[in-house]
Amino acid sequence: MIISVIKKSPVVIHQLFFLFAQLFILQMNGIGYSGTLAYVGIVSTFLAVMINLRWDIEIMVNNQLALHESLFDSSVTIILMTIIVLSLNIIVGSPLSIYIILSAIIISVHELLVSILFVQKKIYRYSLFRTIPAIALILFASFGLEADLIWPASFFISVLFLSIYFVSLFKKAITAVSIKRLKKIKFQHKFYAAITATTFSFFSALFVIIINYYYGTDYVGLWSNTIRIFNSLLIFLLGASLPFVLNIIRDKKTDSEKAKIFFYCWLSFCPLLILSFFLASNLGEYILSFFMTYDFEVSNVYLSYIVLIAIAISFVGSAQALYQGINKSILLLGMIFISASTGLIYFFNDSHSHSFNSLIEVFLISMSFLAVMVIVHLLFILIFKTNDSLK
Repeated sequence: MIISVIKKSPVVIHQLFFLFAQLFILQMNGIGYSGTLAYVGIVSTFLAVMINLRWDIEIMVNNQLALHESLFDSSVTIILMTIIVLSLNIIVGSPLSIYIILSAIIISVHELLVSILFVQKKIYRYSLFRTIPAIALILFASFGLEADLIWPASFFISVLFLSIYFVSLFKKAITAVSIKRLKKIKFQHKFYAAITATTFSFFSALFVIIINYYYGTDYVGLWSNTIRIFNSLLIFLLGASLPFVLNIIRDKKTDSEKAKIFFYCWLSFCPLLILSFFLASNLGEYILSFFMTYDFEVSNVYLSYIVLIAIAISFVGSAQALYQGINKSILLLGMIFISASTGLIYFFNDSHSHSFNSLIEVFLISMSFLAVMVIVHLLFILIFKTNDSLK
């Protein structure tokens, strides 16, 4: 799976650019700047999921609509959800800064448009437009722009070029505007998938929010850069292979076939997972010291725990698309709520919760519990094929 993806497409290039950009910014601007950038990126990405209702994934796993119809439906969705998000933010006292909301809107549009490129099999263009934000990040950071500003600005550059590129598709979508077309937009299925994705995205973003609140941007930088450095190969290959996997899943008829493809993908990553854990647990502090002054009281053991948490987040995050493809998003949502409740109960009852290391333990327990529930359920589908008999 891994070798075939690398040979088949240059889609992995943008992953390298983002990794280089983040590490370059870390060395050039320091861990505080890097932590602020990570905070804005993670929170705005979570909000983007809410705004676009996972239409980017819907386009990849569902072939029932023409692309211009999907573009129209998703554009209406983004406009409506943006109004809702802005209104809610004002009602509750504007806890989210304008930079984060603006970044979320831009990212939601960006993910939508690049997913269309992938479905069109224009992989070189897909890779190019995914790479533009990484290059822009380096340029903006080099000029010393504020960290919370450069994230939305970098994606805006790519969206601007994408909008020009898709001008004819936009025109085709606009000409199809009618009351009849608006009535055909079905939000219920999208809401289930979006609520699940948003809940999990918030769940994982909550880790960063808690770290930022209790320990500040330096520890956010430690968290995000540990994941970035030791999980770079996994992030690199998952980002490259997942769109291909979703396209394969899109054409499969039964739930068990879709689950099998998903498991094959993750089984091929096992050597990388073992390597990442080994490096972090034995050489974590030493490797991190190459990129920053390491003066944190976080041992190699806890750095390896962060790596395991990141692996679980990546696994469940990629599973969202599978659950959307088999129309079981509501079930995944229930698992996420159970896991989140378990973690929150442990967090608030732990008398040692002021310790960053104990906080990592809470995150690890919660994410491991969630990942195990997902694996057990998918194995049940794969082995017993109960959902296939209902089709």
